[in-house]
Order: sequence, then C-alpha cells, then structure tokens
Amino acid sequence: GLYLVFVWIENVFSGSYVPRNIALFALAYALITLYGMAFFGKETWLRRGEAFSVFFGLLGRFAPTEVRVKDPDVCQDCDGCDYDAGGGCVNCYECFAHAAPDERELNLRPPAVGLGLPEKVPPGGVAFVILVLAGVTFDGLLETSLWLEILRLTPLTQTLGVILLPLLFLGIYLGFVELSRILGGGVGFGRLAGAYAFSLVPIAIAYQMAHYYTYLLIQGQMMISLVSDPLGWGWNLLGTADFEPRYGIVGAGFVWYSQVALIVAGHVIAVYLAHSISLRLLRDPVRAFRGQLPMLVLMVLYTMTSLWILAQPIVE
Repeated sequence: GLYLVFVWIENVFSGSYVPRNIALFALAYALITLYGMAFFGKETWLRRGEAFSVFFGLLGRFAPTEVRVKDPDVCQDCDGCDYDAGGGCVNCYECFAHAAPDERELNLRPPAVGLGLPEKVPPGGVAFVILVLAGVTFDGLLETSLWLEILRLTPLTQTLGVILLPLLFLGIYLGFVELSRILGGGVGFGRLAGAYAFSLVPIAIAYQMAHYYTYLLIQGQMMISLVSDPLGWGWNLLGTADFEPRYGIVGAGFVWYSQVALIVAGHVIAVYLAHSISLRLLRDPVRAFRGQLPMLVLMVLYTMTSLWILAQPIVE
C-alpha cells in the first residue's frame, strides 16, 4: 500500500515537486516507519511493511553479492529466510546479525542467482512485484498520446489509472500462471505464482534503469548547482551555483538503443530464470518446457509494450 501511495505522489499529485510537500511526506513516512517498527518489531516491519526495504530487498536478489549464514539452526526463529542448495541461509540480515562470526559469509555470485533460490514468498509478495512493474509502466504511459486519448474518451482519471493498472497486470499475470499450471501440471497454482513472480524482476530492473537513467542524466546535473546553494539562500559555496544543465549531453539515438539493450538484456535473464524455476519445480524437461511457455509469451508481450512506451516520446 505504501509503495502505491508513492507511485501516486510521483505521477499524479500536482505538488510533488514542492519542497514543503516533500518534507511533509518524508516526515509522515518517517513517523509511519517508526510506529511500524515499534508496534510490529523492527525486522518484521522492515521485511514486510516498509515499502522501500521490500523494494530494495527484491532488487537485492539480483545482486552479485550475498550474506550467508552457514548454520541453518540460527534461523529457527526467523520466517523470512531463503536457503541455497547447501542449506545456508542467504540474505537474511536478522539471522546474519545473530550468527556467530565464524558462521557468517560474504560471497560473490552470478547476478540474478538469488531470484532462482527455492522461494519462500511473503504474503503480498506476488502483488508487490506486479505493482513495481505496473508503477514504472504507468509512469511511462503518462508520456504517450494514447494515455491522453484514453483520458479524453473515458471517465478514467489518473488516480484511477494508478489503481486499476496494477489490478489489470495482476489479473493478466495470474491468468498466464494458470495456463502454466495446466500445461505443466504437478505444482499448485499458489506456488507457481510465487515462483514465477521472481522471474519478472530482471525485466522490472531493466525497465526501471531504461526509464529513469535519462532523467538522472539531466536532472542529476542540477545537483551541481544545488550543492553550492542547498537552501536557496543565494549562496555560492563551491562556485557552481550558476551551472546550467546540458540537455544535449546524450543524443536521442544513443538513448533509444541503450534503452533497447537494457530491456532486451533483462528479458533474456528473465527467460533463463523462468526456465530454471520451471525445471526446479516440475523436475521434467518436457513438462518444464510446456509449463514455461505461457510465461515466455507474457514476457515477450511486456517487453514489446515497454519498448513501445519508451519509443513514444521520440516517435511522437
């Protein structure tokens, strides 16, 4: 819920750029976080309730590093652990903090390996992954002429769009999961839905990077002037207060091809993950191939949609 509110503030709320509003939102969020940790416990709230901890924990599964506890007995009182093939607890910082020093490991691993571990999907985990995908898609969709036409021809508002698009994405995803269950067989719907959700994370990461990196290149330059006058009081501490952003720092062609490369790379990794997850769950190459076909189709459709949205500001 908190992440959905963030998406609404970022994309719909007209005063999201006003410093006073940003400060008030940050204060309110800090109070919610402190109350949540006090009421539910720090680790429980950060693992399940605090939107950005959940978000970055999801991205952390893609990371080429991990913290590991060798002795699984340390994790008896923790319900949020993932275990690797050797039985070690991976990337649970609560267990890592309580483990003896000789039981702790900091390891390197290939990127995205953490997304293919035997899943223990928390309540709402599938919905959160879909919300991340839908949120960044909605952000891109706002820049298209199609969205303006939808607003003109229907009673839909941007606030309704923020709510309905994740529900639409979730319904489509669950429909394809059901097709996977029918074609593959042998695994329950809930377990399939939880496992395959992680295979979509590389696409979400790739689209986040493709969508926001140009924004960072342009808006990030404003930090050069802001560091000299952080409070807007006319200071020039470092001599950079008059710096003007260079909007032509990269060309449109470079932006488009780099975005395509990012999204295609994310798609390839996602397909590989879906295949490895399908093999792990179904334990038969033929059934695994059949079971992953609907997810492959879904990934192709989302990748095509993402590329179309990214192309619109250039094409239109």
